[in-house]
Amino acid sequence: MIRNLVVGLVILLVVLLVIAFMLPSNVQVSRSIVINSSPSNIFGVVDGFRQFDRWSPWAAKDPGMKVQISGALYGVGAHYEWSGNKTVGSGSQEIIESTPYSEVKIRVLFGGFDQPNIAVFSLEPAAVQGTKVTWALHANLGANPIWRYFGLMMDRTVGADYKRGLADLKTFIERQSKTDFGALHPELADLQAQTIAYIPGHSSTDIDVIGKVLGEAYGKIGTSMKAAGLKMSGAPLAITTKFDDEANIYEFDAGIPVDGDAKLPADSPVKLMQTYAGPALKVLHKGPYSKLPDTYSLIDAFKRSYALQDNGNSWEQYVDDPSTKPAAEVETLIFVPVK
Repeated sequence: MIRNLVVGLVILLVVLLVIAFMLPSNVQVSRSIVINSSPSNIFGVVDGFRQFDRWSPWAAKDPGMKVQISGALYGVGAHYEWSGNKTVGSGSQEIIESTPYSEVKIRVLFGGFDQPNIAVFSLEPAAVQGTKVTWALHANLGANPIWRYFGLMMDRTVGADYKRGLADLKTFIERQSKTDFGALHPELADLQAQTIAYIPGHSSTDIDVIGKVLGEAYGKIGTSMKAAGLKMSGAPLAITTKFDDEANIYEFDAGIPVDGDAKLPADSPVKLMQTYAGPALKVLHKGPYSKLPDTYSLIDAFKRSYALQDNGNSWEQYVDDPSTKPAAEVETLIFVPVK
């Protein structure tokens, strides 16, 4: 009797093992929702992890969950690790592909699983209004028979979490600013410090007045550079130290890049300094200077969506001479230090 029982158990295990290897090794779970917002506003939230726990379906399941965010500020290289109770487990996520403003791919590794999985956020215009957001998980279960059986339950378990998470994401997004910054394509640059010859100045916030005052400042810098035998190594720039539209005040440091070993006389009205070094948004503004405030408004919306903070004074670098190009074609680089 015992022998028959053992034989029966062995046969059952063999059958279960055979069935396991007949089950798919790759499983996909996906849920979708329509959010009444632009793709750019939604993309900014899912293209990083700074705001993930504000809508994540797992954050509420373990308020004491330990989280560490590292790597890039956003986009490829942004990294998230978590460790929590038995419900949420542990693991890591890292963005491996980012296509503004349509798709984000994330490598997900769950604690106890050997194979990494891929989570994908896909954004597309909804049929009537808003943006259709699809959150999908492509799970690689490998050859482990236990995980293959677990795959049979993934749509019900993970799918329920994804549905709840998307609903919370919708609520979170629709409470935020509706400014569509989709026309903005900033580069997250890791800037190196450069030496500039500069002079502080101030003016009203009127564009024409700013242009005149900056022109005079560059003239003074050029005179001091010529006397000291210094050569320009880059386009002129203006670092904003204060801008108050209501008070009609604009204060700045007008500068011209020079070689790193440059020297000026101690009594020179023009001084030398090193510019900011570190991460910054680099934005190309193409058009007249009068439209610069519009670009700055889009940059502000971008920073809010990505939960970025200012990390110093922004500046503009005047790539083109407006006297030699049509206003619509004049290019200006904007740099915004962030953290």
